[in-house]
Amino acid sequence: MTFTLDESIDASSANRVDAADEHPLVAQVRDFAYDTLATRALQTDREGVTTDTVEELRRLGLLNHLAPARFGGAELDKAAERRVHEHLAYGDFNTWLAWAQHTGLIVHFTTLANTGKPIGEVGERVLHGEILSGTAISDARHYPTRYVRADPADGGWTITGTVSWVSGWGINTLLSVAAIDPTTETQLLALIPADDKRLRAEPLGLVAATGSRTWRVTFEGTFVAESNIIKRTPRSEWNHRDQNIVSDVRPQVFGVARAILGELHASGTDAAVAVAQAWEPQFARYRALAYSLTDRAESDPKGLQYFEDRLALKVEVLRSLHEIARALTISRAGSGILDTNTAALHARSAQFLQVQSQNEHSRAAQLAHIAAAAHH
Repeated sequence: MTFTLDESIDASSANRVDAADEHPLVAQVRDFAYDTLATRALQTDREGVTTDTVEELRRLGLLNHLAPARFGGAELDKAAERRVHEHLAYGDFNTWLAWAQHTGLIVHFTTLANTGKPIGEVGERVLHGEILSGTAISDARHYPTRYVRADPADGGWTITGTVSWVSGWGINTLLSVAAIDPTTETQLLALIPADDKRLRAEPLGLVAATGSRTWRVTFEGTFVAESNIIKRTPRSEWNHRDQNIVSDVRPQVFGVARAILGELHASGTDAAVAVAQAWEPQFARYRALAYSLTDRAESDPKGLQYFEDRLALKVEVLRSLHEIARALTISRAGSGILDTNTAALHARSAQFLQVQSQNEHSRAAQLAHIAAAAHH
């Protein structure tokens, strides 16, 4: 897989993301991320995202930022949403991760509301920004070897199995769970209260994103009423949609990169500043190309999806993110590996991004890239 970084890159998508800072909500998020989240990021990494932080996100309007105005939402467009993701990941990756799980449910209920379809009580609460939801879908990428199973039951479905990763545990009110009916190869999106007595959760000993409250959750014959199955998708269709997520360089990557480059600039040493100056133009080109490729694919769903190009870019960007995180650690001398140093925090965030939204294809691409580097 190869891609070319040249002067012909269409930067219009990235420019729209930059311009989104003029939106009042985006500007408020930027200030909150810089002035509040970033100043307590090390504490959050140690102690976890708190309910107070969730309340701050709610007051800002970030629990329904994509919802229609009639629900009190900001109706942010794609560019503004990307900028919000960048700002939150810049300020505190743990808070970003716990919050980002919620956005998919906002999109789902917004789509229903805009088409005039019923959204139910849960949909109302989501679109009014009253609750923070979590997402339990990662194991669907491992079907049929590992997945959460859905079996028909009287009036609904029985959900059985373990989800390896659920972020935001303890601050989420609701989980959206991807469960698969193997008899029809259909994937269901089920809504399950986080306090349901028929599920069991246990903390994970993560070495990265340790403050994101990421737990393993097991469903032990959990009953879900038919009315709480909010989406059905053939597995083949879901796999294609998921490939977009797996292949893309997402905005959070650029938020973390900006935080690292900013700290290199602020180091006060010529060598560290030189690293930032060398890499800033490269990350600007990465960002422009990533957003451009994604938008070109979305503009013509039946046309070229550029999956290979997007994945090749993702592999290269994650390698580069590791490089600048390493530079920041080096610039801090011995203190860079202390858990009280932001260099260590950013290095762990970069490590987490190496494995987030990964399937067998993306994992193989990253490993092949590393193997090839041995011969250069």
